[in-house]
Amino acid sequence: MGKVLHTHVAVEIDRGPDEVWPVVSDYASDTQWRKGITEMTPDRPGAPRVGTRVREVLELAGKAYTTDTVVTETGPEMAYRFAGEGTSGVVRGGRTVAAGPRADTAVFTYDVELEPHGVPRLAQPVLGWWLTHSLRRDLARLRTMIEAS
Repeated sequence: MGKVLHTHVAVEIDRGPDEVWPVVSDYASDTQWRKGITEMTPDRPGAPRVGTRVREVLELAGKAYTTDTVVTETGPEMAYRFAGEGTSGVVRGGRTVAAGPRADTAVFTYDVELEPHGVPRLAQPVLGWWLTHSLRRDLARLRTMIEAS
């Protein structure tokens, strides 16, 4: 069994939670703020519900990585967790939106745990750094997208 890479990134957004949650819980919007995501397709419409299956395709360096996940829990309030597996490895994680520290702000938190397939143990720290760096950039794009709307 390989090493599990943990990524925990949060961003404060100058909009209330009721404006942020509809964006981060709409799978189709991921293609707008997550670089390289070309497909994010749930098996049923609407917000995440326990049992919802999602197919995600990430194009990176000319290669497509497919991950199939299922929503494992929802709530409390604006949150859900998922787990699955794909060409990049075993993945678990969650998304949460909570009230921010100032009025009319929200904090969006995205957690990902990846147990990569086919990555040499010595290269895993670099992959972990890249995942965190990439997710920070994605959340910055999300913040810009939501605040501009």
